[in-house]
Amino acid sequence: MRKSHSRLQLEVSMESLVEMVRQKLLSLPDPRNRSISHTHHDIVMSGFAMFSLKYPSVNQMQKQTQAEQHNLQSLYKIDCLCSDTHLRTVFDQTDPAPLRSLYAQGIDLLRKVGVLKEYALPRMVGDKRYLICSIDGVKHFSSQKVCCDNCQVCEHSNGSITYSHSMLCAALVHPDQKEVFMMDTEPIVKQDGATKNDCEQNAAKRLLAALAESYKDYDLLVVEDALHANAPNLRNILGNDWQFMVNIKADSHKSLFTAFEARKARGQCKIRAYKDKKGVIHRFEYANNFALNDSATDLRVNVLKYEQVYANGKVKRFTWATSIPLHARNVERLMKVGRSRWKIENETFNTLKNQGYHFEHNYGHGSNHLATAFAFLMCLAFQVDQIFQRCSQLFKRIWMKAESKAKLWTVLKAIFSVNIIYSFKELYYTIAAQFFIQIE
Repeated sequence: MRKSHSRLQLEVSMESLVEMVRQKLLSLPDPRNRSISHTHHDIVMSGFAMFSLKYPSVNQMQKQTQAEQHNLQSLYKIDCLCSDTHLRTVFDQTDPAPLRSLYAQGIDLLRKVGVLKEYALPRMVGDKRYLICSIDGVKHFSSQKVCCDNCQVCEHSNGSITYSHSMLCAALVHPDQKEVFMMDTEPIVKQDGATKNDCEQNAAKRLLAALAESYKDYDLLVVEDALHANAPNLRNILGNDWQFMVNIKADSHKSLFTAFEARKARGQCKIRAYKDKKGVIHRFEYANNFALNDSATDLRVNVLKYEQVYANGKVKRFTWATSIPLHARNVERLMKVGRSRWKIENETFNTLKNQGYHFEHNYGHGSNHLATAFAFLMCLAFQVDQIFQRCSQLFKRIWMKAESKAKLWTVLKAIFSVNIIYSFKELYYTIAAQFFIQIE
């Protein structure tokens, strides 16, 4: 008898997720010409374990208790924890790009256990049920002293210079679902041999190409901010047989806003409005078939304006351009789709920065790949956590009791530091006991 999706999700374990990452890390080439005192396995797994366990720094991870040494071996198969020098040296010489395939492996696992069905939107174009892919950039390193050849360089008016590393991230989101899953990450760094800064626009081209390769069998609805509401980017999305929904602004899309207002004045825009139980007025104005701008008249978009008016007079306004035809039955759903773009900031970037992952902490910059490699490892640790959170009822119960991820990770590290643990299952059972959660 075929297992149900709920049963399959229960079978997703932290052990299997960590093993998936471990096998990929082992496929990375060892940049050393000889083994000195640590195996390549122990070095790369030390890097992943540091982010998986939410250590605030490489130095903090080095200060091991007897229990930690045992637990790193039993849970991460690390026989000998490497020094911070070994860790930084190896990852600085290792191109982390091959790790990107782990994102697609994670998404494919979610497909196999039925989670993607819960993330698919109702049919809006033909028979396709689109998955929302939210794309946005985030900075993960900044300094006015430390730099490398790959750094972005920003010269300020006062003569100072800031060096930085950023990433353009793609994440699977849904308006009604808590978990956010990384689909890919594209470093925003100077490309090989380049002297000029990289930018989000160039990174977006590379990211869309990577997504097209990894997710060619998926129907995606790409949501982005106004920076990406330009003809080349939108054509790239449509070229993959995907749909888009992007924020637009009056100052950067003047002709589009002018055309919309002109049609509205002629009474050719549709309007829908209602007041909810809390007294909030929701107002939708929409119309189809506009030229994106004067230089891209062949690229047709549909425009949705949305206002949220509160009882105290406060008003929130949003405007989107989308490739999906608008009508009374789908404008509210698409409004939620457009607003779900912020989930990549709220549930991803803010979680990484403020819920125990220490995303903006400088774990090491190096002179080549180190900053980017560490950012990849942290995003992969987050991906593993999100998949486990989605599939594990016990994790959800613990999180509810802890009330915050930061608290949960604090308890996890405390137990990991003083208790001898033989499996992740035992680890989470022990955490559950600390929150008075009874295991059935």
